[in-house]
Formats: sequence, C-alpha cells, structure tokens
Amino acid sequence: MDVSIQVIRYFCTLAEELHFGRAADRLNITPPSLSQQISRLEQQLGTKLFDRTPRRVELTVHGDALLPFARRVQDDHDQLLSWGRSVQRQAMSPVLRVGVVAAGAGTLTAAVISETLQRVPSARIEMRRMGFFEVFDELDAGRVDVAFAPPVPAPPRVRSEPMWEEPRVLVVRTDHPLAHRESISINETNHELFVTVGSGPTDVVNWWVVDPRADGSHPRRGPTADSIEGLLELVAAGAGVNIAGESASHHYRREELSFVRIHDIPSARVHLLSLKDSRDPAVETFRAVARELSPLGRG
Repeated sequence: MDVSIQVIRYFCTLAEELHFGRAADRLNITPPSLSQQISRLEQQLGTKLFDRTPRRVELTVHGDALLPFARRVQDDHDQLLSWGRSVQRQAMSPVLRVGVVAAGAGTLTAAVISETLQRVPSARIEMRRMGFFEVFDELDAGRVDVAFAPPVPAPPRVRSEPMWEEPRVLVVRTDHPLAHRESISINETNHELFVTVGSGPTDVVNWWVVDPRADGSHPRRGPTADSIEGLLELVAAGAGVNIAGESASHHYRREELSFVRIHDIPSARVHLLSLKDSRDPAVETFRAVARELSPLGRG
C-alpha cells in the first residue's frame, strides 16, 4: 500500500471542511476530482472514511481514527519541506561565523567584514564573542570559521596570520593617580595590583602584564576574569589595574575607566585564525580581504 502525501492532504482538508466544494476550493481542484481521490483512498484502506449524503459529509469511526495519524504525517511532511528550503537558502547564502576576542583587530575587523560582504553579497555574517583562550575549541566545533585573537601558540591544524598591531594601554579607574596622564612608563606600574585572566598559557599571561620587569621584579596579581568584560568590571570596581590593547579604549569605553598608553613596552598584535583544512570559499575570501587591508597581512 502506497498512500501519497497529496492524498493525505486531501483527506485532512476534507475532514476539516466536511464539504467537498469548500475543501476542493482550498486544494485548488474540482469537487469531482477530490471525491475520486477520497474514494481511491477508501479502496486502498479497505474501509469507508466518510459518510456522504446530499446534505452533509461526516467522518466515519475509521475516518475519525485515521485523522490524527494523517495530520501527524502532514505536519511532518511540512516540517521536512521547511527544513529542505532552509538548507537550500543556506547553500545559496553562505554563513560566515566570525569570532572576536576582546576588541578583535580594532577598526580592521569592521573593514574586513564590510569588504567581504561587498564581494560576497549573498553571505550572512554571524559574530561571536569569545573568551581569551576559547578560539581553538570554537574553530574545531565549527562555531566560528575565522577569528581575530591575540597570538597564542597555535596547534598545527590552525593557520595564524598577523593582521593588526596597536600600543598597549593601562586601564585604571578615572580617580587613579595615573588616569589623566597622556602616557606612562611600565615602571610606574611596579607597585600596582593587576587583575589578570584566570587561565591560559603562562607565557602569554606573563607577556600581557610584563612579567618579569626589566629589573627582574614581578608585578603583583589580584583577582582574575576570563573575558575582557570581566577584567574591566574588576578595574571599575577598584580591584586593580589591567593592561589591554588600545582598541579597548574605543570598544569598551566607560565613564569610570581611563586608558593610558604605555610607551616603553612592545605593541600588541592580533592574528586571524582559521583551520588549515577549510575549503569554505567564504573563509578564503575573508582571509584575502584581511591580507589586502592589513599592512601586516601583505605578502
């Protein structure tokens, strides 16, 4: 026995209308054609589904029993079609998931996204904020396709391309003695208490707080957080100071915070990370645009 979804739909519509004319109008067929299809279904099932008289149409006991199953089949088929259309739309409109750690690559991030959309108008960009050391897991899981992040030792499967460089700044409360300086030396922070990330490669964490200092001393460390938002919240609460890339002063500006450039330590770099085995054309376009727009990415 093979009952088509079209016949199931005919049965459900007639069961709702209990009138061949109205049901046929909804189905865009003629009443005789609908009657013929229902009769054929009854023959296939070997039972009567509707009682028909010149004045009324009613479900039989078997028709009433069949209705919930038929509706379930119809609903499942509608969901399947909806899923199929969604897959088609995604195939026609590629999704590019862009991960960003902290302030990303400053103004370069928006510039690369904008130019990528110009070159691939059908692309749909999804942005995802990530913790400092989540990027490799996010790439592996497919939750991001590319990511702007500070450099950390990358596993062999990950491509790491330098894209952005900017000075580092000391983040302090606005009532801090250094808050209104144009720039400072790192040595002026030797007695400060630093809030730092709570996990990650030790050498990376040490690099950000400049540990050890030139004289061999080590900065004092206090509370920790796993995101730039958490670190800045701690600074705003007076729990300590922090060192961040200068872009943070634009992306995370707050009335209670000041960002003071540190003039005698190396600048911070941001890399573009992606999986080496990716064959996604949108990823390749994004990488090409990033290399074109970033002086660090050329060549």
